[in-house]
Amino acid sequence: MFRIIWITAFQSSDQPYASNGQLDLRAWNAVDHRTISLDGEWEFYPHTWLMGSEHPGARYEQKPAFLQVPGNWNKLMKPGKGSPYGYGSYRLRISVNPEQRINYSLRIPSVRSSSSLYVNGRLLYASGKPGDSKEKYVPLNLPYTSTFTADDSGNIDIVIEAANYEDPRESGIVRSIKFGTEKAITREAQLSIAMQQLAAVVFLMHAGYAFILYIVGNRDKRLLYFSLLGASAMMMQLLGSDEKLLSFWLPINYEWGFKLVHLSMIGIAYSLLQCIKHQLPKLIRRAFPWFAVICAVAGLFAALLPVRYLVGVQPAYGLLMGASILITIVSMLRTSIKGIQENAWLLLSLIAFTSNFAWWAYFLASGIKVVYYPFDLIVSMACFVAVWFREYFQVHSETKRLASKLQKADKLKDEFLANTSHELRNPLHSILNISQAVLEREQKSLHESSIKDLGIVLTVGRRMSLMLNDLLDAMSLKEGNPHLQLRHFSLQTIVTGVMDMLRFMTEGKAVQLVNRIPEHFPLVVADENRVIQILFNLIHNALKFTDEGEVSIAGYVKDGLAHIVVADTGIGMDKETIRRVFEPYEQAEAGKTMVEGGFGLGLSISKKLVELHGGTLRVESAPGEGSEFVFTLQLVEEAASFPQEGTVTGQLAAKAIEESAAAQADYKAGIEPISEGDSLSLSAERPRILIVDDDPVNLKVLESLLSLEQYDIMTVTSGKKALETLDLKEWDLLISDVMMPQMSGYELTRKIRQRFTVTELPILLLTARSQPEDIENGFLVGANDYVTKPVDALEIRSRVKALTGVKQSVNELLRMEAAWLQAQIQPHFLFNTLSAVAALSEVDLDQMRHLLDVFGDFLRDKFKLQNKDELAPIEEELSIVRSYLYIEQVRFDDRLKVVWEIDECKELKIPLLTIQPLVENAVRHGVMKRSRGGTIAIRISDHGAYAEITVEDDGVGMEEAVWRRLLQNRSDSRSGVGLLNTDLRLKRRYGKGLQIRSEPGQGTSISFIVNKPVG
Repeated sequence: MFRIIWITAFQSSDQPYASNGQLDLRAWNAVDHRTISLDGEWEFYPHTWLMGSEHPGARYEQKPAFLQVPGNWNKLMKPGKGSPYGYGSYRLRISVNPEQRINYSLRIPSVRSSSSLYVNGRLLYASGKPGDSKEKYVPLNLPYTSTFTADDSGNIDIVIEAANYEDPRESGIVRSIKFGTEKAITREAQLSIAMQQLAAVVFLMHAGYAFILYIVGNRDKRLLYFSLLGASAMMMQLLGSDEKLLSFWLPINYEWGFKLVHLSMIGIAYSLLQCIKHQLPKLIRRAFPWFAVICAVAGLFAALLPVRYLVGVQPAYGLLMGASILITIVSMLRTSIKGIQENAWLLLSLIAFTSNFAWWAYFLASGIKVVYYPFDLIVSMACFVAVWFREYFQVHSETKRLASKLQKADKLKDEFLANTSHELRNPLHSILNISQAVLEREQKSLHESSIKDLGIVLTVGRRMSLMLNDLLDAMSLKEGNPHLQLRHFSLQTIVTGVMDMLRFMTEGKAVQLVNRIPEHFPLVVADENRVIQILFNLIHNALKFTDEGEVSIAGYVKDGLAHIVVADTGIGMDKETIRRVFEPYEQAEAGKTMVEGGFGLGLSISKKLVELHGGTLRVESAPGEGSEFVFTLQLVEEAASFPQEGTVTGQLAAKAIEESAAAQADYKAGIEPISEGDSLSLSAERPRILIVDDDPVNLKVLESLLSLEQYDIMTVTSGKKALETLDLKEWDLLISDVMMPQMSGYELTRKIRQRFTVTELPILLLTARSQPEDIENGFLVGANDYVTKPVDALEIRSRVKALTGVKQSVNELLRMEAAWLQAQIQPHFLFNTLSAVAALSEVDLDQMRHLLDVFGDFLRDKFKLQNKDELAPIEEELSIVRSYLYIEQVRFDDRLKVVWEIDECKELKIPLLTIQPLVENAVRHGVMKRSRGGTIAIRISDHGAYAEITVEDDGVGMEEAVWRRLLQNRSDSRSGVGLLNTDLRLKRRYGKGLQIRSEPGQGTSISFIVNKPVG
């Protein structure tokens, strides 16, 4: 009904028609502001320019044909009957009332595919450039309006020159030309433009909010398709309607304007069916993949084919869009009739939608031209959206009801998990303890596969224990905010310790753990145990999702806060995963497989703990580019503004600040219980203890606790200095804090165990954490014992006494072994020496006496019961070597040659009996294995901070497998104080043993490094 009223308002009831190229409008009242169509017979001159400058004298010489407008010229063109290509001129002479001196206008909607308008011999407008050949022709078919006046006699001579070499469809004037007063034409044109703009804006608005809802909502793909539908409809509206508005706003040429219309048709066809896909029968839905392929191919053709070929397949595009529209109408109708009351909005949308296309088909068939009517499509879109809104509110109401139900279920779930966790801990720990006991007790009798299976049981059990701890922590944090034990500490310290706790996760992976926290990073005020827990969770998470690259921890200060960054080069996360990564019981997916290993509570617990400290935890990530977690903590200087209500009491914060200030003042003033390098006593009978802790207050506490005992104590503040101090003397016990900067207690223990066994140097670790996994890490790296802080005086004294007692007992055994080894002389050496003395007694008494003196000196040096690990001046060792070599040279005469290359090293000290066994080995197993003998070279090279000692021979040499076996065969009693014993002593003293180079037939070179004394 509204459409009929609209048509009546803009359709003239006394519409005249042109005949034989003339139209008499003298009786037509132009001042009532109505417009008419210049339909009827126009003069047409094929292949002729009536007004063009190229044929100024050929006007009207040719007899015209009469052509119906609107219509096409195809039948009149040559060559070939029915060709749409060519050029020609249209002419219509109009007679108007000469007494009405008014301005007239023409509205020309479409002339394919270029045109020029002349009125009374004057060029008024051109769309494109008509030409008599394709080379001279520029296609453009846009609507335009021109204004003019009649001559004094009331005549208006209209000539339209047109050309087409591009569009293979019907050509010429294919739409009705509107004529009327300037005011009437302008009013209709502006109204038509306004209506098309209104429709485009409505389509764009629907497309916009649908896309926004898709982005911020639950990613319902129907919203995305509806957005595509609105955008495609808007594009088709702006390019395919009468006004072609987009071509005026943007520089779109004829070809791309045509292509975009066809792409819009594909977009409408595809998205329309996707929007109502859920309403379609299964049979049709199964064909959707094929439909998508067809649409994709059609879209590719539309983008790549030239216009003249694209127009040839245009009916296929219309068929594709028509089929989609028809299926949509049928589907909406089926859904509506199932329940009219429930689907009233859908039914209204269907009616408006069907009405629009029915009228469009009628106008196309009848040729009626009226001002654009947009309201059917607008009403249809609005009603269709109302259907979605109705569904949304229904879902929203249902969601609120379910949310209330889920909250109750969630509370019950939390209670169940908490109770279950408590109930499972005891039996789980029983399983772990019994499994561990069986493994230790029956290890020698169990099959290797059974031992491996028990190890797996323990590993899985410990993982379950960690999961239960996470559950209990999550429940504790959810029930209330626990008080924090605030203190000041160094982040560098605990980061190093946490990294060592998790270093086992890098085994088998090309992943590096990197600590980039600056050495002098400001102290923070926080609960140390909780920060360790936060870092543990974040680093553990990073390692779990990183197969290669690095996991790094960095820190910086901004806005008065410490910002700690845990970054990795792992798989990264998409935006959806980032959105839910801190939610409890959430786990990321690696590819399509859910990553196993927990309840997904670690990051949730970390976030709550950070917020408990008044900080924030955030994450930045992208798929394939790794992740970066950043959390903040209060600095000591900014702690006055901490805490915030609901996190920790002000008294605790004030106490932490007070202790922090006092400790820093002591440290800056140099107050330490014992300075580095100082010792209380050098008595060899008192156990020597080396204490390592980066906190001078802790060093003072330990020194005070052990001061009543008879110990020689030295303190250092870093793992690096502890390793340097090990070279100064022999130690009976090392006590180390776990959490230290640069080198944690775990790493220090690991490095020490490369030089000393658990009996050669016991290690006692101290830490604030008492979790079973922390204690296990300590024992795994080689610690002898473990004490949690704050330490109990009786406990620490008892453990220190026990460990130093064990070391003293081992030392006694070593001294006895050393005495026996030093006193041991090879029988054949003694016999050979005595034989040499007997032989000399008959030929050279002076040389015999000298040989006896040297032999006596050799025996005296060998029988010294000095501890074999104590350092002796280099000259004492060289004296033994010279004595030994003199005796052997007397025996072997010219077969044994000796070369000495010794730099000045008077202050150098080395363990006794380190060079002599190497020389003896070179003589016996090297040069003397050859009948001609050979040369032995003894070199001592001064390199500044150290000296290199080398014993080289040109004897028989040996295979690499042979000398490696000599250094590994600990049960070989024939080794004596030879290669094996010397290698072990050097490793224990200097960290490095013998360096051997040997080849069969080329001789052997054995060297070792001796550190020179400092200062």
